[in-house]
Amino acid sequence: MNPYFILAAAIAFAAATGGAYMQGRSDGRDKCVAESVRDEQVAQIASAAAADAAASAISAIKVRNTTINQEVQREIVETVRYRECVHPDGVVRNINEALTGTAEPAASGVLPAADATERPDLR
Repeated sequence: MNPYFILAAAIAFAAATGGAYMQGRSDGRDKCVAESVRDEQVAQIASAAAADAAASAISAIKVRNTTINQEVQREIVETVRYRECVHPDGVVRNINEALTGTAEPAASGVLPAADATERPDLR
């Protein structure tokens, strides 16, 4: 066999393979572009359909202003908050006085002098 013939066959094979590869890449690119265009068209159609549906639904809304003259119905539900009261007797007495409005001010409003040496322990 002639070496030039083998070289020519190898070059022809490489050219055919390269050409097929390039054609495949081009076809794949075209397919991606076509899918993208199709997706955009579907999105536009869906958007238009949604806008039409929203417009028809909004136009079907009828505004009615009515005045209701009716007494308000209230339901009062009483629930037990503290089942076991753990306050000392003095605190319960102060709470009851505050609730009934019979509480008296502490120490009748008399404050110690400003130079008092005894300070209450606030710990």
